[in-house]
Amino acid sequence: MGWKNILFKYKKNIKTSKINSLLKLPTLIIIFILLGACTYYPVTPPGYQTNGNIQIYSTPAGASIYLNGTQTGYTSPELIKNIPAEGYLVTLKLEGYLNSNNFVQVYPNQTSELNVSLSPNPYIVPPDKRELTKIEVKPAYMDLSVMDTGYIESITAYYSDNTSKIISTNECYIYSSKPGIAFVAPGGEINALSDGQANIWVEYTESNITKKDNILINVYGELQEPGNLIGISVLPSEMSLAIGDSKPISSITAHYDNGLEQAINPNNCIFSINNSFVSVSNSGIISGNAVGNSIVTVSYTENNITKTDTISVSVSETIASDSIYRALAVGVGDYIYYGEDGDLIAPPYDVNKIKEIFNDCQFGSNNIGFSKIKELKNTQATKTNILQGIQSTFSGADENDVSYFYFSGHGALLDQVSYLCPSDFNGYTNSAISVHELESFLSAIPGTKVVFIDTCHSGGFIGKDISRNETTNNIVSEEEYLSDFNDSVINSFARYSITRDLLTSSEYQVLTSSHWYQLSYELHPPNEDPFGVFTRALYEGCSLANGIPADVNMNNKISLNEAYNYIAQWVAAMRINQDVQVHPLNSTFAIFEY
Repeated sequence: MGWKNILFKYKKNIKTSKINSLLKLPTLIIIFILLGACTYYPVTPPGYQTNGNIQIYSTPAGASIYLNGTQTGYTSPELIKNIPAEGYLVTLKLEGYLNSNNFVQVYPNQTSELNVSLSPNPYIVPPDKRELTKIEVKPAYMDLSVMDTGYIESITAYYSDNTSKIISTNECYIYSSKPGIAFVAPGGEINALSDGQANIWVEYTESNITKKDNILINVYGELQEPGNLIGISVLPSEMSLAIGDSKPISSITAHYDNGLEQAINPNNCIFSINNSFVSVSNSGIISGNAVGNSIVTVSYTENNITKTDTISVSVSETIASDSIYRALAVGVGDYIYYGEDGDLIAPPYDVNKIKEIFNDCQFGSNNIGFSKIKELKNTQATKTNILQGIQSTFSGADENDVSYFYFSGHGALLDQVSYLCPSDFNGYTNSAISVHELESFLSAIPGTKVVFIDTCHSGGFIGKDISRNETTNNIVSEEEYLSDFNDSVINSFARYSITRDLLTSSEYQVLTSSHWYQLSYELHPPNEDPFGVFTRALYEGCSLANGIPADVNMNNKISLNEAYNYIAQWVAAMRINQDVQVHPLNSTFAIFEY
């Protein structure tokens, strides 16, 4: 804690029946960092007491204002005048809405501003009174080159009882405003045909109520004929498997005599094998059956022209050396220097849930479990103990090993630098753990690092950063930001010369609970343990106790991408305004296996 707009949100009690119904929806992750997102500013040095003001707004207005846990008697909007220049934990409470906790720094002779949109407390409406209020289609816009293909990622229906559900494309009427520029198939596949702009409209009707949303398509480049097929290239060209293991073909690319290339769906290819040591599915997933070497031939035909490429596959009893799996789970609910309103409740319970997932995992054909699962909770989780815990937990790791780090607690973001708040955070940046420090300690560990981040503004850990208006130094609106910012983590870093010191290199598999501009939430249902929404989604989708519904291809492995899709849908179904982020996109890396 300890940042301007460190928005830590708490849920009021919710009826058990509501929670139970909501908890049957989806989740994801691996090194979690449940951060209370915020922007951090150093606390005024002791003894320097020149006063300042705080202007507080809320939507809706009328929220009771608390400073450092003490009720002021004021309600929003309010200008609180002539208070000492130091950091304040500002809590806003309004009946029917979730509490908002915000750390605001007051500067001498200045007015600091806090403007918060309060989130409604979920409630139950009888089914016969529930009405469709809107649908939301993602992505909101798409940039394509001529001959490129894009896809509708998700369609979410929202209802008057604050619930939502994911709907499929075959339940909707989908059409293009300009089919000659961007043509859309009934299943949601968008084909870019010529230079220009078009809107892909999606209409959904339920109980005689119709709602629609659109995707803006920008198509660049002149239309070119594909030309004649001259070859295909398949990646990887070589693959190593253990008996019983499976790996997908990474990509199949068609090459044409006019210099154009296009990606080919594996389902449009034919696969053949020279022996029975391996098998291959229609979608290009290769499985090891027996020890030996095989050649998988991939054939693609277009306009009566067929081209092939091959993959050399080596199958062994086990891969060269089995990986060792280690985990450190950190949950900070009790903060030493803040009162009850500054504390969180869910993190220690979330640590228990993530440990349950870790304990059930069995990786590879040898059913390897975690060799170490360590935890730090509440006041144990000081900055020193967390950093030393990383070193000690993952000592001895090599390039084959996988290390999991989970953090649940408060966090912050200032000038594109993200911070974790350990239990002894005192308001100064040097008592927090910056993303640079975290990356420095994690990058010293050989092998793959799996990181889950369930926190406000947690997208900043993987490059989902804050843009600023250079003339006013104010954070730009979400709409302005999204109009300029490519939502792909990879593409976002093409705009920066430095990608080091963020959790974005190839050695990381990361899930975060929200974008940089969003809060992350915890809920406190009656007669049940409290939970962070993101962590609970992960548990619902990836735990054996719930039947691992995130495993959509039912291979007893949950990839980063499978977890991401499940968690995103689960959180959306809760109608909680936090959009899960992932790095890298479309990763097939198995974060859990049973």
